[in-house]
Amino acid sequence: MKSRKIIALLLALLLTVLMVCGCNKAGSTSSGVKGEKPKVTLWTTGSDNLRVLFETAIKAYNERAESTSVVELQFIMSGSGDQGLSSRLAAAKLAGEKNTDFDLIAENGSSLAAYVEEAGEDIFVKLDFDKIPNYKNLKMKSGFYTDCVVPYRGTTVVMAYDSARLPNPPKTWDELINWIKDNPGRFAYNSPGTGGAGAAFVNLALYKDLPEEAKVSTDRKWVDQWGPGWDILKEIHPYLYKSGGKVVYPNKNQGTLDLLINKEVDLIPAWADQVLTNLAQEILPETVKIYQLDPPLSGTDVVFAVPSIGGKPEDTYDFINFMISPEGQKICLETIYAVPVIDVSLIDSDVKHMVEDLDVSKFSVISHGSLGDIRNEYWDANIATLP
Repeated sequence: MKSRKIIALLLALLLTVLMVCGCNKAGSTSSGVKGEKPKVTLWTTGSDNLRVLFETAIKAYNERAESTSVVELQFIMSGSGDQGLSSRLAAAKLAGEKNTDFDLIAENGSSLAAYVEEAGEDIFVKLDFDKIPNYKNLKMKSGFYTDCVVPYRGTTVVMAYDSARLPNPPKTWDELINWIKDNPGRFAYNSPGTGGAGAAFVNLALYKDLPEEAKVSTDRKWVDQWGPGWDILKEIHPYLYKSGGKVVYPNKNQGTLDLLINKEVDLIPAWADQVLTNLAQEILPETVKIYQLDPPLSGTDVVFAVPSIGGKPEDTYDFINFMISPEGQKICLETIYAVPVIDVSLIDSDVKHMVEDLDVSKFSVISHGSLGDIRNEYWDANIATLP
């Protein structure tokens, strides 16, 4: 009898365990365990300051009791030689993969054409903006794939200079070209394949005199119109920064900034947020200032988009909403001096004045998809190799 009772008790216990497991499975979140928040993987690429930004923002978000998901970061350093984010997404989609960990990406709005070119028009999910309450506070809407993206900051390339050595910098493109020739070795730009600041400088040379439609076109016909721009870049090559008697194009955006920090050059194209961050950290001398050239170097909105091959589109909304809230915008502003996409008056920060002259609605935009690869290949073969 005693053994029968023990067996009955064990069977009852086993039945209870099975029932609990069954209930957990039926009522689980996308994390697979009842009561746990679903994990969302955010992918982005760029310079190291963006890694710092998202590590800071994600930590703040994950620590909030009211957050409905847990975000993890996958960061690809630009110019590292790794396969680019757009190519990784395209490869996964074209291989028929679904429910991947490409849940959410953060990318320059002007770069999205490359994703669509490689992976197809349906690479991004159309968003339900009603699930993003803070969307109503945005000062601007993206000009690229508007139904599929949410801008979370603005960014632009500017001219950065040391006012102690260069009190009156050249203000127009023609003045800049003449100044470079008159001041050999005092100007530098990074190789375009390693960072957006150098790419923006090259783009301005190539597109300055082309129709506006060319700036946002992926049509290869425009490549044939780049000749005058390449001629200018070849013309100024001998007058650029040199080391050991040879012209040097720095690697990555920070490489050019390092030359300005070390007073080896007086003037460079640079991302505004990187310059302001270096100034705030007293890495750049306080005499360094920024301004926009005429015509301007390119800028863009930076956006969130949800890939159609991600496994948790619904779970991404809460983090997107957080990033465009006053709290999220404060993190963007104070971490990398990003241009806010909401009214600055809503942000409680002592550094708002640092970006008051940068208006995202006035940024010049160049978005040409895979033409950027053609640009980089030509530059590597025909500009970088000049004596």
